[in-house]
Amino acid sequence: MKNFLFVLLAFAVFAVSCKKDEETKTYSLSGDIKNLSERVVGEGTVNLLSGTTVSYSATISTAGKYSITGIAEGSYTLSVVSPGYVEFEEAVSISSDQTKNATLVGGTIASGVIIDSQTGSGLANAQIALTFTGAKSAGGITVDTTLANADFVFFTDAYGYFNFEGLAFGYFIMVIRADGFTTRVIENIQVFEGYFDFPQVILVQTVSEGSLRMILTWGENPYDLDSHLTGPMADGNRFHMYYSDPVPDGGDVNLDVDDTYSYGPETTTIETFHEGLYRFSIFNFSDQSSDGGSGIYTSPTRVEVYDYSGLVSSFTAPAFSAGTGNTWRVLEINVSGGTYNLVPVNVYLYSSSSSFVEKSGDKKPAMIFNDNSF
Repeated sequence: MKNFLFVLLAFAVFAVSCKKDEETKTYSLSGDIKNLSERVVGEGTVNLLSGTTVSYSATISTAGKYSITGIAEGSYTLSVVSPGYVEFEEAVSISSDQTKNATLVGGTIASGVIIDSQTGSGLANAQIALTFTGAKSAGGITVDTTLANADFVFFTDAYGYFNFEGLAFGYFIMVIRADGFTTRVIENIQVFEGYFDFPQVILVQTVSEGSLRMILTWGENPYDLDSHLTGPMADGNRFHMYYSDPVPDGGDVNLDVDDTYSYGPETTTIETFHEGLYRFSIFNFSDQSSDGGSGIYTSPTRVEVYDYSGLVSSFTAPAFSAGTGNTWRVLEINVSGGTYNLVPVNVYLYSSSSSFVEKSGDKKPAMIFNDNSF
């Protein structure tokens, strides 16, 4: 009888122990967090909610992974929160170890256009890469322009436009790349939630060694600014390149693009240098009065200079004083012994014409200038 009671007691203890083990068994939940660009989301928090209460929580690693352990069996809401993204929520039932990935959607519908410097038209298949500013600073990276670490990557269509629905909002570094073009990096762009139009971006075709290219851009007003370049010809005379004479004989220069409908670009290329002095200036065709420089300054107007290595110098229009002119002389280039020296000038001058010559098919009358402002 004693033996029977001992066996019965042992069985009872065993049964209670098994039941306790079953009651205390816990599980794990892990997964990867990405965005609509299939890039890793390496910042944020993953929560398991019971109703509105956070029962379990984990931090998203820089590799875009999370792991939660010790989860009791039950029904929960999986919540993923990361800066710039809409909160992700999904019901999950935990009764075993599970893997649950999440794709985050940003709160921005983004659009924009990339322009070819040599045509003035949209550039097809240009790559746009956006990286959160400072997001990877924990790894010692404060300004990250590498494609591998980009948070979003997308491309322009056949007309140079891009649209991306689900972009995160925040501060970004923007990098635009295309074969045969100089990579452009634009830092500290603030993208807002909702509809967001990126500013027009000019991508500059790679410049041949020994050549130089000037890119003029401005705002909506004035509607028409003109690039002027004067310089030496091989025969010792001087050329004047502008919209009326875009490829002057003997100058080895080209006005590649002349824009008359705001923004630019206007593109000027010096293909081959000749010994002597070059001058590059911007004339306000829209306002040729002595106050025309005001429109150049307030637009705002910008000139970038590129050689075969990329961007070498950048100029913004200086402050304007009333009555000082309609022309911004941007820079001079001294060429001697086969080398050139770029010299900033940044002054306003007044330029006038002696006559207008109307030609059939011309977009605007040709101006014959009667002074040496250029």
